[in-house]
Amino acid sequence: MNSPSDWVTLVASIGIVCLAVFQMLLAAGRPYGAAAFGGMNTVLPSRMRVASAISSALFCSALYVVLAEGGLFGAAGKSTFVNVATWIFVAIFGLSGIANIASRSRWERRLMAPLALLLAACCAVLALAK
Repeated sequence: MNSPSDWVTLVASIGIVCLAVFQMLLAAGRPYGAAAFGGMNTVLPSRMRVASAISSALFCSALYVVLAEGGLFGAAGKSTFVNVATWIFVAIFGLSGIANIASRSRWERRLMAPLALLLAACCAVLALAK
């Protein structure tokens, strides 16, 4: 942990792991739906559980991309693929933050929106640190 990008990588990684675990718990039927998908269901219905499982897989790929872009895992150096993928996650997390701000769910507005926007910012910093 010597450079600022190492710290940004750490912050982003922790946030992404937390979101991946959260989505896994939703997919497993845990009653945390008030903080996801608009907060309409405490326990998600089957279709939304599948969406949570897919989201969890997406977060796992985001974790790889963030660690690779930060130079801590995977792709040697800063590959073009990893840099483009990082920018894609900037967009995904940014749009997620906007959607969470517009949500009826208090949890999404107060917790998920800031987290998504933080992850978008972290990914942008890593992508620009090339």
